[in-house]
Amino acid sequence: MFRFGRRRYLFTSSTRSDKGIMASVCSGLSFLAFAMVISEVIKAGGGAGARFGAVGFVSCLFSIAGLVLGIIAVLEKDTYRFFPRFGLILSIITILLWGGILYAGFMLI
Repeated sequence: MFRFGRRRYLFTSSTRSDKGIMASVCSGLSFLAFAMVISEVIKAGGGAGARFGAVGFVSCLFSIAGLVLGIIAVLEKDTYRFFPRFGLILSIITILLWGGILYAGFMLI
């Protein structure tokens, strides 16, 4: 793309947020683990072993870590906002999904 005329530069003091990137990574791993556990449980016909429960528990811990890191990263000043917000939203979605699975499990008992 060619631009004629005056060049436009944007100088900013914003930096990338390392905590925001970690929140996105933790939340992404948690969501991926959720999807894998659910698909394996469906393949097994609902009779999942204890290892799937352990993966779910660790996934919930990762999601909570992503939530905490996301909140801290969103509150930082002069940082780019994409990764902190993405990690925060994805961790909230994953926590709600795991909560829905637990709620459905308790209701079926």
